[in-house]
Amino acid sequence: MVYTQKISREMLAEGAYELLEREGIEALSMRRLAQIVNVRASSLYHHFPEKSALLAAVAEKGLFHLAAALERASNLALGDPRRQIYTMGMTYREWALQHPQVYRLLFADTPLIENTSPASLAAFAPMLAATGTLVGASQAPAATQAVWAFVHGYVMLELSGHMQQCLPIEGFQLGLSCFIQELGR
Repeated sequence: MVYTQKISREMLAEGAYELLEREGIEALSMRRLAQIVNVRASSLYHHFPEKSALLAAVAEKGLFHLAAALERASNLALGDPRRQIYTMGMTYREWALQHPQVYRLLFADTPLIENTSPASLAAFAPMLAATGTLVGASQAPAATQAVWAFVHGYVMLELSGHMQQCLPIEGFQLGLSCFIQELGR
């Protein structure tokens, strides 16, 4: 078999991202990715020395997608920080439920990228700005972590099937609203 396909790091990360979205983490392997992009598996190692490096690139791509969604949500409610936080919380949940495999890669296991990576900073910058308006810059990191913990916990319960006995969206909306109302008081 002759392989003529030129590959790039970005192309491989995108292919891995799509494979993860479609089939989950269990399906993602260097060999499977090589088949999809029609190259020898050994050629992938020129771009990613090991699978964990590929997963980190996929995680970074996922965080940038999440960051873009949160930025758009934040911009919908400019001037009203409580509304911004609410809108971002709702967007975060929707994004996680639409991209459960990527979300699990990002937040269910050991962190694949540093908290200070450009992707991580971009994902949490809109929330940090909105909470800073409510509680001040010195308390903004703690407030952002608190909001994220609430939203993330709820999302993980939904993704794991623990919210099937109730109405998840109504409980989420109520909890998020109550939580946000108390910020900055």
